[in-house]
Amino acid sequence: MVAAGERLREDFELAKMGGPIAGSLDVFMASSPAPDGSAGAVAAHLRVQAAMRDVGPGLCDVTFRCCCLLEGLESTEKSMGWSARSGKIVLRIALQRLRRHFEDQGKFAPIIG
Repeated sequence: MVAAGERLREDFELAKMGGPIAGSLDVFMASSPAPDGSAGAVAAHLRVQAAMRDVGPGLCDVTFRCCCLLEGLESTEKSMGWSARSGKIVLRIALQRLRRHFEDQGKFAPIIG
């Protein structure tokens, strides 16, 4: 599951190479890749969007915050109005779905390292 989160993070970082990326999941999902970005950055942006759609509503929020924005779990729990330690369970479920997404796509291997 950690590898799946790292794989998502790599795609997110590659997507940022195409231009500024919104710090909000809703804005990121609604945005198109930067037209002046490299083909790799555009593809990475689309892969992150596909992964978030596959993880599903509710779970993609915690995944985006923790894996892409590197927000701490305690901070995520507070900002989402969850009780302490509940984020750990939700994030685990989200990462299981994310792992399944990458396995189904046949793209589980890291891109950068």
